[in-house]
Amino acid sequence: MDKRIPVTVISGYLGAGKTTLILHLLKCKEQRRVGIIVNDLAAINVDEKTIQKSPYFSKADRLVALTNGSISGSLQQRLIDAIYRLADSGDVDLILIESSGVVQPDMVAKFVSRGENTDGRPLDKICRLDTNVTIVDGFRVLQQFVPGRGEYNQDFTQSNQLIINQIEFCDVLLFNKTDLLTPNQQDYLEKFVRQLQSHAHFLEAKFAIVPVNQVINTHLFNEETELADYDRSDDLSQFEERHDLTFGIESFVYRRRRPFNPQRFNHFLDHWSPTITRCKGVMWLITQPARVFNISQSGRAMDIIPSGYWVATLKDWEIKKMFTVRKNLREIWDNRFGDRVIELVFIGQNMDKQAIIRDLDHCLVREDEVVDSRDDPFKLKHE
Repeated sequence: MDKRIPVTVISGYLGAGKTTLILHLLKCKEQRRVGIIVNDLAAINVDEKTIQKSPYFSKADRLVALTNGSISGSLQQRLIDAIYRLADSGDVDLILIESSGVVQPDMVAKFVSRGENTDGRPLDKICRLDTNVTIVDGFRVLQQFVPGRGEYNQDFTQSNQLIINQIEFCDVLLFNKTDLLTPNQQDYLEKFVRQLQSHAHFLEAKFAIVPVNQVINTHLFNEETELADYDRSDDLSQFEERHDLTFGIESFVYRRRRPFNPQRFNHFLDHWSPTITRCKGVMWLITQPARVFNISQSGRAMDIIPSGYWVATLKDWEIKKMFTVRKNLREIWDNRFGDRVIELVFIGQNMDKQAIIRDLDHCLVREDEVVDSRDDPFKLKHE
């Protein structure tokens, strides 16, 4: 019996539903202790915070965040070391790796199955790559990739090619968000994707809800066949250059301590740059100073929803209690604004970073500005 720790790598483009799948697996973990590695291209890791807040993330689970880079590029050794520490600790029964949306899973598979930690100890002695899962946002693929006549189209952008690579290299292909498609569209999409991927197990899901045994401890990964194109003597550092040169995807964090004017920010959304592939984070509106708003954009889909209240708006005794509960609260606390902040991660190709920052700064409320809350387009309907 193989006692090595099984590793499931979860890949998929930005906003496909990788974190949603992680949360589902945590909910259904039963008595298993789960080690989770979350990678984010940006300097802050929004998905890490989401997982930590889940009621199904217990004290027995372990979470490692790898930020400000790609685990198929600059963070490859940190990934290998993190896997080794988790597998060698005796504290976990399985490991889940959530790649950032711009990671190529074939590279990660090579690192996991053939990597060595900084002390020269091979990973495959204590853990094994079990399953490569690629999550596909069915709605996005249908909108961006499938031509009207239903033929395979070679004329893709670089980011589209990355999605194709993720589809081509997997053991399980999970069609997520299928509730957004009609039955005819689902059939159309499956025929299209099967041109790219014929051997993987196909799953369809809404909110990434799938049988756990279909993505964990499946023994589906076959190193001999899936990594046949790679030689063991390859220098893993070469993959970083391949990632950067091939796709050229960049990111930046927009962070400000002043709130948005909701009307001007709504105008910004109406003129959203098509070069922005993914945006996520939190924002603060002058008209709703107590409320935290979460922003999540992927492709053509945009969600802006309230998600609780800023600690700074609580009573004094509640704030003091929160300082003991949230260890990093003191680090981010501002004497004037408390924890209120606008913090948005932007990921895209050929973005005009300075123009985006300039336009967002224009949305900020001026010191002497008065804003009528009745004109707030983000105000909840029942208020």
